[in-house]
Amino acid sequence: MTSAKASSASLLARELVIASIPGPTADGETRRFLADGCASGICLYGRNITGPEQTLSLTDALREVGGPDFLVSADLEGGYVWRLRPDATHWPSAMALGAANRPDLTRLIAHAAAREFRAMGIDTPFAPVADVSDHPRNPVIGTRAFGGTAKHVAQHVTATIGGYREGGVVSCVKHFPGHGNTDTDSHFSLPILNHSIERLNTVDLVPFIAGIRAGADMVMVSHLLVRCLDPDTPSSLSARIINALLRVQCKFQGVIVTDALDMKAVTDTYGLAEASVLAVMAGCDLVAFNGTLDDGRAVHAALAGAIASGRLPAEQIEASIGRTRALRRSILRNRRPLLDVVGSEAHQALALQVARLAVTSFDPSPVRTDGGAIVVEFDPRLPFADPNVRPPYRRFATDYASRLPAQETIVIHPHDWPAQAESLVPRIRASGTVIIATRNAWRDPQQALALTTICKASGRAVHVAMRDPQDTALTDGMAHRFATYSDDPSSITAIVDVLTTGSVTTGRCPVSLS
Repeated sequence: MTSAKASSASLLARELVIASIPGPTADGETRRFLADGCASGICLYGRNITGPEQTLSLTDALREVGGPDFLVSADLEGGYVWRLRPDATHWPSAMALGAANRPDLTRLIAHAAAREFRAMGIDTPFAPVADVSDHPRNPVIGTRAFGGTAKHVAQHVTATIGGYREGGVVSCVKHFPGHGNTDTDSHFSLPILNHSIERLNTVDLVPFIAGIRAGADMVMVSHLLVRCLDPDTPSSLSARIINALLRVQCKFQGVIVTDALDMKAVTDTYGLAEASVLAVMAGCDLVAFNGTLDDGRAVHAALAGAIASGRLPAEQIEASIGRTRALRRSILRNRRPLLDVVGSEAHQALALQVARLAVTSFDPSPVRTDGGAIVVEFDPRLPFADPNVRPPYRRFATDYASRLPAQETIVIHPHDWPAQAESLVPRIRASGTVIIATRNAWRDPQQALALTTICKASGRAVHVAMRDPQDTALTDGMAHRFATYSDDPSSITAIVDVLTTGSVTTGRCPVSLS
């Protein structure tokens, strides 16, 4: 291979890579990584973000080295999939928007969120989620989806894309061809879908096609084994799914990006570098992953080698780069708002408005709690979350006690329950009211056991499902049940308002409970 050919392949490979960086600054190693031409974009994670000013400084620094059209992304769906810190408006989850079911507000929120993202130098929030959440035991989508029917999800996907466009950021519908009906988390292993073609066409693909027709800029392809389409290859590496289905049948002509290729659904079999080559070979325009700078160099080298050898055809690479460059040019035309838009009073009010509309009561009579209740809240840690990248959480128990005197507030991790049960249960039996706030109890046997034990011990139990509404199925007939679909600050304020004032709720659960 000549040095000129290798240099050309390296430049082309750069255009295909969205990498990640180690910390909140563009340090020397990060700058060398970008100066060496290893990536044309970065996905930010919680470890990279400490506040609006720092985020803007970081994204400006990345563009100083990577160029003005350097693509900066982050997972900013709302709800618990959030990387920003409290100074930015933390929007309720997609399912909260689905429960409020005001597509006009969904569009307004997308527009407002987009302005905050742009002000901090973020080009795409890798949203909206277009999955139809119709599997009650889905461990990874849950409240990230707008709801459980194709039509409902499609309406809110369309509204979100319109709002993002008006606000100046790139929309990215995910997780194609649909991750909503799985019982496996692709972070850990490869989900297998035994759907029929009819099911895909009438359910899973409907919101994606609606998003494409609404002008989605990007589509993110997930790591799924969809047997009716390709029985041998994960969707993110499958030409049948990426080219035949997404490009031809769904008529998508924009940029296709992989879901994070460091997820075990693909790395356990292919490894990160080879998976990146296979994804591009199958038709993806961009490969994304959360890894080290050395991982980024390895991916770039693998792609450059495949381009130089002809394993990745030149015509295909040129077409991919044409699409990604056109997308980047379109971003440059969008004016960046001033930083003071981030976390503005108007945006906070909008978040609270939709959070209040989302609160759902599953029992007919309104509830107004009295002073002296025991408030039990389960720790918000997610089973798969890196504690170093989680945003700080406001406590429901603290907020409630600040509004109405509580006999006792208790915050426990589910696995601490056995140690606390002996002393806690007698106190609950002696109390008039207990309020329990759970987070995905259906996924955690210890939390579920604690929840039902508390409800049985109490004469008057109120259960608030702070994330997945499936938690409420555990206490049917044992408690007055509410769902907020999100534990962002606005959603916590909204449910505290309901409990302390007895106000009527209007939200409707957008998924089936089991």
